[in-house]
Amino acid sequence: MGHHYVPQRYLKNFGAPEQPELIWLHDKKGGAPKLVPIEVVAQAKGYYSEQTEALLAREIEGPANLVIQKLMENKSLDRAERFRLTYYLGTMLKRVPYRRRKAMETYPSVLDDTIARVREQIKDLARSLPDANPAIVAKRLAEVDAAHRKPATKPPPEIDTQVREPWPSEEMLDAIYRMTWRVLVSAGPQYFITSDNPAFFFGAYGLGTPKAELTFPLSTTHCLHGCWQGAERTLLFMGAKQAFVKEANRRLASATERLAFYHELAPWLERILQKKDPYLSAIRW
Repeated sequence: MGHHYVPQRYLKNFGAPEQPELIWLHDKKGGAPKLVPIEVVAQAKGYYSEQTEALLAREIEGPANLVIQKLMENKSLDRAERFRLTYYLGTMLKRVPYRRRKAMETYPSVLDDTIARVREQIKDLARSLPDANPAIVAKRLAEVDAAHRKPATKPPPEIDTQVREPWPSEEMLDAIYRMTWRVLVSAGPQYFITSDNPAFFFGAYGLGTPKAELTFPLSTTHCLHGCWQGAERTLLFMGAKQAFVKEANRRLASATERLAFYHELAPWLERILQKKDPYLSAIRW
């Protein structure tokens, strides 16, 4: 058994009603949906270090599970509970294969920008020093160019480790914590899905801008929506119209790396998983 990048306890909130240890798996790469044990999905061998896995279970998942349960019972949170869920959401944004892949894909462009900036800094320093030795300046620039010619697809170990660790930045945590939170409750007929990338936000807006939104299904019936529409640090409970449920599900399906989950067999989920570049609407309150 490997390390779970989506916690088992979380997935149980989407389990089959008559068999809560099982969940319906819908594969974005095709194939018939399957009713499978939760313990065998959304995991990979050696995904974390043993230390990271233990920290996640003890410091992040355990405390937040109680908070999620309160929200599923439509109960308010105190400040400490809000922060526990904030940290859980932050790690959920960082820990999944989708985010790892995106980080590695952007590494070459980040390296290009860094190299260009370092070159300009060397040149600026040389211009500011009247006695700068041109040979030394040329040597330093050549060293930078040599570093740039190394394979950009294989970052140094320290960068690789940083990408693999699930810990969110202070800026991420601050934005999530201060957002207006709304917990939407679906009475059907369509309910909330989840996936191997369950915390969705629009990359173009990030988390801290006025148009930012964070969508995170808590269970089959409950979904948390964070945004900047309303008073900061507030929590509201609302009934979910089907338009919201379908929009939340489209968002998760669009950012699913491979595996989506639901409490029952859902042909409509197979269809939205296969949609290329679906239109996603902003949610305005």
